[in-house]
Amino acid sequence: MIPITVFYIHIVGAAYAFAKSYSETKLSDAFMTLAFIAVIFSVGWTIAGFIVRFLIPDTGVGPWLDSDGISLLIVTCLEAVMYLTYFRTSKKGRRAEPQTPAA
Repeated sequence: MIPITVFYIHIVGAAYAFAKSYSETKLSDAFMTLAFIAVIFSVGWTIAGFIVRFLIPDTGVGPWLDSDGISLLIVTCLEAVMYLTYFRTSKKGRRAEPQTPAA
């Protein structure tokens, strides 16, 4: 159940990032955003899986939390921190355009 929830969160997040990038820039940038998210997720899951399998047996800590579930939770937490800091800095970096009254 945990891996399904994590994959669902990633699908929703990727759809949000695609829509945000498409609305702010062009379509090719939106696809580049999706590719970036896919690369970060796949590489992060591979590294986290290697580390978790080295420290914890394949059975995990119970029937509902195996080693893949633990590695997915670790990747999701690290990605959340990374994306939140990225969006926070990109939001602060933008300046508000002055509003001109319509004639």
